[in-house]
Amino acid sequence: MSLPTAPTPRRLARPKWLNVRVVGGIVLVIAAVLIGAQVIGASSQTSAVWVAQRNLAAGTVLGQDDLTSVDVNLGDNSSLYLAPGSTSPIGMTVVNPMAKGELLAASAVAASGEGRVVAIGVAPGNMPPGVSHGSTIDLYLTKGQGAGSEAQATTELIGKDMTVQSVTAPATGGLSGATSNEYQLSVLLSADVADKLVRILPTGEPIVVLVSGG
Repeated sequence: MSLPTAPTPRRLARPKWLNVRVVGGIVLVIAAVLIGAQVIGASSQTSAVWVAQRNLAAGTVLGQDDLTSVDVNLGDNSSLYLAPGSTSPIGMTVVNPMAKGELLAASAVAASGEGRVVAIGVAPGNMPPGVSHGSTIDLYLTKGQGAGSEAQATTELIGKDMTVQSVTAPATGGLSGATSNEYQLSVLLSADVADKLVRILPTGEPIVVLVSGG
């Protein structure tokens, strides 16, 4: 008696959807890696820009010690700020007040116009601490308080919101042996204001008031 022949088993075919999902998953992983690499690369692209080293009042003529450079990521806004290697801001005038650490925008400075630098001798007792290059001050003048004066002393405001360009502390000695017991403070003014200030300063004793805050 002969046994019946066993049927030939059919090989199960792989479902087509499995191949599509596997390939799609691999594509998504590769795309995620590429996008992540681009984001990380873009975030690490920095450029050097100028930044204020101290508070600077409007009207300050920038010097070498007023600025330093830092590397920051400005993205598409890099053209709005001044960078080392471009036009030097040294000698330009600050248009708006700048705080220490603030980036130097191209719109924050302008070419320095004509003016007169006036030097003012101020006694140590009439100079508040903190006055330096880039400070804003009010200037008062006291009259009639000299030795032997019988007139009552009066004090009046002779300059408001003036920008200090330099301050020199009292000095003693040197090659000439000259001494000075006053601070030498300089301000940059228009020609007409400078002329008035030069005329009135010898008539009294100047007092400096530091303007702070907004």
